[in-house]
Amino acid sequence: MSNSRFLSKAHPQRRQSGAVLYIALIMLILLSLIGIVGLQIAGLQERMSSNYQATNMAFQSAEGLVKGREQEIDANVLAGDSPLTDIAPNDCVTTFNPVNWTGAAPHVRQLDECFASGGVDMTSVPKEEKTDQIYQITVYGRDRAVDPTSEAVINTVYIP
Repeated sequence: MSNSRFLSKAHPQRRQSGAVLYIALIMLILLSLIGIVGLQIAGLQERMSSNYQATNMAFQSAEGLVKGREQEIDANVLAGDSPLTDIAPNDCVTTFNPVNWTGAAPHVRQLDECFASGGVDMTSVPKEEKTDQIYQITVYGRDRAVDPTSEAVINTVYIP
């Protein structure tokens, strides 16, 4: 018996179908798809956090303008000065429409006479609760000065 005959019986030649190659390619495709989906989710989360930051910056900008205006009113009231010149007079009918905003300056109007005291006995109200000045402050804020992506309008009533 020759060695070649013995080897062929011990290790018969089989036709290989390449199944491992197909399985490896399928696994590579699946891993690629998972990676692509992960990148899309990360990009979406990045855009969402950027939008949240822009919205928050616009709100904080408007809130800062409100607080600054309130401090100006407080300083004026405590000093006993005449009313600020840029405050709209008592106008209980006309409201300010922020849609037609012409600038970033806060819009302030005095609302003292818009509230009826009715049958309230002002002599029984403690001094610290009495007020003859009620202001409506409307401000407009943006997340950045040039090419804003988010805007916020705050409308508040302030009693110094």
